[in-house]
Amino acid sequence: MMKKHTGLALLAALILFSCKEQRIPGFRPLDNGSYFKLISLGENDRKPRGGDYLELVMRNTFADSVLYDSHLESPTGTMLAPYNEKDGYSRLREGDSAVFLIPAYDLMEYANDSMMHMQVKLVRILDEKQYKAESEKRARMDEFGEQKILQYYMKSIHEKYKALPHGLFMLEERSGSGKTVERGDRVLLNYKGEFLNGKKFDATSEPVEFVLGEEGQLIEGMTQGLMRMKEGGKAKFIIPSQLAYGAEGSSTGIIKPFTSIIYQIEILKVY
Repeated sequence: MMKKHTGLALLAALILFSCKEQRIPGFRPLDNGSYFKLISLGENDRKPRGGDYLELVMRNTFADSVLYDSHLESPTGTMLAPYNEKDGYSRLREGDSAVFLIPAYDLMEYANDSMMHMQVKLVRILDEKQYKAESEKRARMDEFGEQKILQYYMKSIHEKYKALPHGLFMLEERSGSGKTVERGDRVLLNYKGEFLNGKKFDATSEPVEFVLGEEGQLIEGMTQGLMRMKEGGKAKFIIPSQLAYGAEGSSTGIIKPFTSIIYQIEILKVY
């Protein structure tokens, strides 16, 4: 069985829309309809220019929802992006931190004239050679990197997951009242799989049936999770890579090596 928009891509889309003239205390209007406020200064005066690449800490929020968080993309907590003089980062120097307010209407249902908040720190400006080296380094995710991202995720969420053996975490959403699932049982269920950043990678369109414990049907983390449930139950599981797709990732390439994933499971019937 089997990224939410990146900050740069979302910004590039949003700046195509103009914003009604208004004044927001503490913020300066930009030509693209967004607003800008510098939070802290870096230690040098280097500014990005054409051909550069940027290493950014970024967190985008709209209302009470987190749209993007670079800490869930890399153990460094940063993202890499090519510099574009139209994206607003021309206002930043290396080391600066800032907040951008970006018009969210026409892109999000019921957004109206609301603003997306984009918190940014320009950590480094890289040339093409540095960018390629850093990209290759990041492609070699290891177990330490996975654990660092997972630890950040667990600290950032409000749900109270229960720690289970072998690094599995469970959040019971509905307690079942039927038969407890055991190896060898036929189980009819619905499920949805997503990454820690919230992007969905797998889901049932209608109920599917599995024989629990039969080779090649379910990843080990789902098997272990199902045996903690009863018929009629619904739960979410955070599954580390050693119980999912390990050091190789999925055969489709959708799930990268050393990637923790989340499955929400609803058990409809146990035979």
